[in-house]
Amino acid sequence: MGTNDSTVRKATAIFAEHEAFIRTSISIHAGGKLDPEDLYQEFYLSLIRKPIPDDVRDIKGYLYRIIGHHVVDAIRSGRSYSRTVKKYAAETRISINTEEPRNAFIDEEHQNAAVAGMVHHLQDREAEAFVLKYRDDCNIMEIAAKMGVNKRTVSRYLSESLRKLHRRLAAE
Repeated sequence: MGTNDSTVRKATAIFAEHEAFIRTSISIHAGGKLDPEDLYQEFYLSLIRKPIPDDVRDIKGYLYRIIGHHVVDAIRSGRSYSRTVKKYAAETRISINTEEPRNAFIDEEHQNAAVAGMVHHLQDREAEAFVLKYRDDCNIMEIAAKMGVNKRTVSRYLSESLRKLHRRLAAE
């Protein structure tokens, strides 16, 4: 079955009705090995590609089972990709740097000054999330833990802060 409006509507309806169950099931199956938010989005897309059959009576049972398969597949895929990259690096003698590079064009002092100059245009929580992300190099999960909020809230703070700063820069 190809992707069409009805498969998107069906997947969206399932996610709307069972969101908490799906998120919990993904977290249980992932066990901290993978980012649950990425798995959630990938799982939504998989339900569009291959919708739940109409004859399924126990939707939650079916979802739980296919989420388990989805997570196992994602773990295997990640391992396979990692092995392939390591093999390629060994054969070509290319160094694999597992850390994200900092911006090489801006030294830390200038970066901190730039961040400080921007945050006074933001509300307190937006500024806190912005600083943790762009000065302290924290990821979304780390920011959520430090701020005591969920990842969606952090994403909203960051989106709003970037929108406000973009508007501010465009006005100058």
